[in-house]
Amino acid sequence: MNNITKLKTELDKINSTATLEQPLAKYTTWRIGGPAEIFFQANTIDELSRAVEKANEFQIPYTILGWGSNVLISDKGIRGLVIKNASKEIEIKGKSETNLPTANEIEARLNAIDTEQYYNFDDLDFDESHFPTIELTVASGVYLPYLINVTIDQGITGLQWFAGIPGTVGGAVYNNIHGGTRFFSEVVQSVYVLTEKGEFKTLQKSELDFDYDYSIFHKNKDVILSVNLILREGDKERARNTSIAWATRKKLQPANSAGCCFQNIEKPVQSDLKLESNSWGYIIDKVLGLKGKQIGNAKISDKHAAFIETQPGASSNDVLGLFELIYEESKNKLGITPKTEIFFLGFEQSEVQKFINSSSQ
Repeated sequence: MNNITKLKTELDKINSTATLEQPLAKYTTWRIGGPAEIFFQANTIDELSRAVEKANEFQIPYTILGWGSNVLISDKGIRGLVIKNASKEIEIKGKSETNLPTANEIEARLNAIDTEQYYNFDDLDFDESHFPTIELTVASGVYLPYLINVTIDQGITGLQWFAGIPGTVGGAVYNNIHGGTRFFSEVVQSVYVLTEKGEFKTLQKSELDFDYDYSIFHKNKDVILSVNLILREGDKERARNTSIAWATRKKLQPANSAGCCFQNIEKPVQSDLKLESNSWGYIIDKVLGLKGKQIGNAKISDKHAAFIETQPGASSNDVLGLFELIYEESKNKLGITPKTEIFFLGFEQSEVQKFINSSSQ
């Protein structure tokens, strides 16, 4: 009996979701991806941690997959264990004495000029600092749009800025997602993790190295199990209306995509290049003229050029082909190359390295 078979036997004791050579396309918003050598769905924090511990016991590499909204999985699939994180626990712990930041801690790099096409956030933003704070503990697998609705229903606000973003709470922390000028790190107090050494540990916000589209989890192998959030007992109806309005504006974005593919360029670089906007949607559309370009069954979206949308039958190579096209056109015309916001899973490093390490200067 090899280690994969042994691992499946152990995972079956946790729950009955373990399967071999499970196609992964349906677990991503691009609907792209070959098979997982072994697949397991963790429905609780405990199941998630136990699955990781078992993978470590048998020395099998593992990949945590949340909602699959910002990942490109190779058509060859992923070797080792893929854990679909579907943990759902939410605990409202009560009033908190923790103060939230009153100003942006990180530059948002949001400078859209065509607000009808690329939408605007300024008129939706408002100050909630006068409302009391409340603490929640949320499992990393909780679907963020669900959490936004649940909290607002109970008069808890502060997540409305992230409406329209498909993903889990763990993914929101991992990549420090941003909604308009707001970053998820603003509401994070601490994160409970299973470290790569097999230890359970609570990391405070100050230890998480949050930055634009970045956290410390990009460079370590700690598994995010749950997150302590500090939110507000705020204006329920205003938060709900803001959430609906922001999500409605984001309907400009294509659904069959992985989200925005590229980090906006830094504003000094925008100034040097005399660009009207630092948005890659604007650059790809108005400067490079690539909106609507298609390779195979993948296409630079007509709705928002920083998005790549797929049709049935699309492959990871189709998407990589469009990345390559954008990369080369930008390099030739502007002397810069875009850095992707996408995580590449199952690829050889040589296939995707230049898209990860691209630079906007």
